Amino acid sequence: MKNMQTKPDMEIIVTHVSSDFDSFAGMIAASKIYPDAKVVLPTSINQNVRKFLALYEDSLPAFQKPADIDLSSVKKVIMIDTKIPGRLGSVKELIEAKKAEIIIYDHHRNSREDIGYGLDYSEEIGATTSILVDIIKKRKITITPLEATLFALGIYEDTGSFNYPTTSQKDFNVSSYLLKNGANLFVISKFLNLSLSDEQHKLLEKLISNCRKLKINEKEIIISYAVTDKFIEGLSVLTRKLAQVEDIAVVICWVKMKEKTYIVARSDDIEVDVSRILTAVGGGGHPQASSGITKGLSFSEIESKIISSLQKYIKQPLTAKDIMSYPIRVINEEESIYKVNEILKKYGHSGIPIVDAGGDLAGIITRKDIDKAIKHGLSHAPVKGFRSHGIITASLNTTIDEIQNLMIENGIGRIPIINKGKIVGIVTRKDILRYLHGLAFLKYPFKQQNYERLFGLFPNDIQNIFEAVSNTARELKYRAYLVGGMVRDLLLGKQNFDIDIVVEGDGIIFARKLSEMLSARIDSYEKFKTAVLILKNGQHIDIASARIEYYEKPAALPDVEMGNIKQDLARRDFTINTLALSLNKNDFGSILDFFGGRKDIAAKRIKVLHKLSFIEDPTRIFRAVRFEQRLGFKMDSQTEKLAISAIEMNIVSELIGIRIRDELISILSEEKPWEALRRLHELGALKKIGINRELTSEFIYYIEKVLKKCLSLEVLLGKDRRKLKLLGKIVRLGRAKRGACEFGISFAGM
Repeated sequence: MKNMQTKPDMEIIVTHVSSDFDSFAGMIAASKIYPDAKVVLPTSINQNVRKFLALYEDSLPAFQKPADIDLSSVKKVIMIDTKIPGRLGSVKELIEAKKAEIIIYDHHRNSREDIGYGLDYSEEIGATTSILVDIIKKRKITITPLEATLFALGIYEDTGSFNYPTTSQKDFNVSSYLLKNGANLFVISKFLNLSLSDEQHKLLEKLISNCRKLKINEKEIIISYAVTDKFIEGLSVLTRKLAQVEDIAVVICWVKMKEKTYIVARSDDIEVDVSRILTAVGGGGHPQASSGITKGLSFSEIESKIISSLQKYIKQPLTAKDIMSYPIRVINEEESIYKVNEILKKYGHSGIPIVDAGGDLAGIITRKDIDKAIKHGLSHAPVKGFRSHGIITASLNTTIDEIQNLMIENGIGRIPIINKGKIVGIVTRKDILRYLHGLAFLKYPFKQQNYERLFGLFPNDIQNIFEAVSNTARELKYRAYLVGGMVRDLLLGKQNFDIDIVVEGDGIIFARKLSEMLSARIDSYEKFKTAVLILKNGQHIDIASARIEYYEKPAALPDVEMGNIKQDLARRDFTINTLALSLNKNDFGSILDFFGGRKDIAAKRIKVLHKLSFIEDPTRIFRAVRFEQRLGFKMDSQTEKLAISAIEMNIVSELIGIRIRDELISILSEEKPWEALRRLHELGALKKIGINRELTSEFIYYIEKVLKKCLSLEVLLGKDRRKLKLLGKIVRLGRAKRGACEFGISFAGM
């Protein structure tokens, strides 16, 4: 046996027991960053790692056994692939004594068992090794082809060869770097796909024989168990094999080997997080791959705990009613091809359901069908002769997985949703893709608690308003959402008490009911289904029905129709203003982000929702500039190009004068309006509204001086009157030939 280590100020690199390739490779990568630290090999390592060591140990750094380390001489511990002291074996005592400096590199989600101190470099990505290799890359530390291969093994294993949802861009980037530095894909494949031993084959047969299929909230799960009289490694591999044999996404196995029971869970379903499920038996790990070890629990106790945990953490699946578009636009079967063609062009639909005289679904007609009919000179004919028969439909409670299968099996892109014989909505390919590629597009409360806590930052009177809105929505069976700048500013940490409420239902009925609760005065606008409540303290609450807008021609005011919250948010000016927070009892505080608004807020980016946004409403150009200056954001390159293009097309010139005036007055209300004027000049917008003068530095200087003078006189003249007068002066200056200096002096002397 080696002598006990006595070197003072010793640094050690440790990882969890049952070390896999990610944790083992992570330790070797850490030794490149901390060359004076000793790598401590855990008491147990996975079979494929041990086989790798049998071949390549001589080419890797020397390892220490835990028993060879004098813990009293350790001053620094570098923890790899875990934050839980209980998974470190004997080193746990040193951690709990808090006598050593702790540095952590991990990629697992935080848990209650985590160490509560230390320098933590963890990231929630695909593999811990990726974090360390990224540092190696940035520091330009030399690595050998063998090290590159080992590091890649760690990343490939823990990302499921880049198939697991936890895989990040960093995992891809560092893997590319490793391949450039000699990582051997043949070796990687060899050690990730080891053939089974005879003992493993027999154990797999037992697991197949004992497996039982469960169905919990529409999710199919396989559970299985076995007993062996000795330890057989590779249960994680066998669990994956069982999933492949049974063609099931979620599998949980437990095997008693001597006095311990080993539990392994695997999930290829993004909605089933097995790391949470195994907490019931003391396990943990990744959402897609977790494990645990228990003593003293019978098989029936383990099964009972796991099933209870499955029922707790597997939520009811999302169904058609969660993602469908509604209310649905339909046409009568007697309508002409010409009329239907006009409707499709007006709303940009690629198809539309057809109903009979009783309102029952009679078919669907697509843009392709319409084009063929027109080509044959049949514009006058009723659509019923061209509709698709044998329509595939679904109910409100049909799961999204079932709808997806219907689309695939029948080669269709839209499925009408039927309730009590009537069409109540439609699910399209686009809806399915949003679900598959980002839950942020859906009403999914994955951020609910965080945002609910933020509501506590509002004054009590504002919180009382939100509670009244929630109660009103529940009483009327509506859904109500907080929208607009208040949501944006809430995420930015800015104070904003301008309350805008959108309801799925009649906004005026909602406003009347809410006004009774709040003892508020109400002004309503029947045409647009909007209302304003004025409380006794002067607080205004804007209420609107969720609606759709469409524009008959550029720069015109929009026509509106009733819609749902998704359609309402789709008509907003910029993505940063498309967020909505639920004020409904069942998901209070959850965020709806259909258009990537949170991502653009984080990037400080102003982005339009579609390419014709500025053509439809050129005032959005002025608002974009205003938000740039107010929030410190910047239009993205595509949005700026679209703004310049709309300006060059003279769309701004088509605006009604009062709309331009209102936008400019809003700009003059900002803290530094001269910056916004400078930006409008850069874009070419000022020339289009009659301000033709070049904005030289001298001109800007005097404009700034005049605006500051204006602000000081607001008390005397009133804000709106003062700004109108100022606006007139700026426009006249833009058309005049006298100098900016002369103007500034004359204006300031008013």
